[in-house]
Formats: sequence, C-alpha cells, structure tokens
Amino acid sequence: MKTTRRFVSALALVAAVGGLAACGPEDDKAGGSSASSPAAKQTDGGGSGDQGGGDCGQPPKLPAGHKMVEIAVPPSKGSMSAKDAKPTCTPNDWIYHGQGEAKYYTFTAGEVKAELATGSGSTKTVPVGELWMHAGDCMTDTSAVKSPYSCSGNIYDITLDGEGKVKTIKEIWHP
Repeated sequence: MKTTRRFVSALALVAAVGGLAACGPEDDKAGGSSASSPAAKQTDGGGSGDQGGGDCGQPPKLPAGHKMVEIAVPPSKGSMSAKDAKPTCTPNDWIYHGQGEAKYYTFTAGEVKAELATGSGSTKTVPVGELWMHAGDCMTDTSAVKSPYSCSGNIYDITLDGEGKVKTIKEIWHP
C-alpha cells in the first residue's frame, strides 16, 4: 500500500511539473497568447513593465519610432493630452496603462493616418476627426460608440514627425 501511495504521489508530481512547463513562454509564442496578441505586440520599446500579475515573459518591443499613450482627456481638434503608457504583466498578458503627467500633443497639419480597433488585431482607417470623437465618446459616453467599434482601454500607438507632432495614431484593442 505504501508503494502504491508513493507511486501515485510521484505520478502527481510529474503531472504538475509537466503542466507548469506546458504553459511557459515557449508555448505562449506557439499558441499565440503573448507574442501575437495586440497588447503584446506594442510595448514601450523594452521598458521594464510590472512582472507582478502573471507570467508574460519578456516584454515585446515596439517598432522604432512608435510610442504607446493613454489619452488623458477627450481630444479636441488638432491636439490631445496623453500619458506615456507602460506595459504591465497581467494574467491575461501585457496590458498598458498611462503613467506620470499627461503631455500635450498636436497633430501634423498634413494627412494624419488614424485607425480605430474593430476587434482583436484588426483596425479600420478613419479620418482623424472620427478618431478624436471616438476617443472622447469612450471617455464620456460609451453608449455613443457603435459597432464595429468598442472602447477597450483608451490606449493608442502613435508616431511623431521630426517636430514632435502626431503623424499616425492607432487605437489598441484589449479584451
């Protein structure tokens, strides 16, 4: 009887260790949870996010020139105030949150490429004014937001021109 209990205990230990190994960072990349999710694809260029909420592995990096921000107040024509957004590891992957003081941004006078999230990994190009209205509605009246759009964290991936003005802005979808 003692041998049977030891065997069952050893089998349970092997199963537990195997289960832990099965959900490590390698499987996340193969399974698509952290490496392919919209949140994980956009970070602050390698900053150190909080590792406290889950096992996200190393934060992925944004392409050169990209920056994540959280809009702080509804944007107005041609400008917005936003906080730098840093990644935080959660049980559901990397999620971004604005930190510090909001910075004032203006948009380029030329054509600004604006995209709104339409679900996991997909966006729709819209006039920048529509993006400003959408961001404002998400902050003040979510019932005004109509499908295929939704409000999902108020996080945006932006690029700036040589003068520090926003030239592209893309809403980041979060589940």
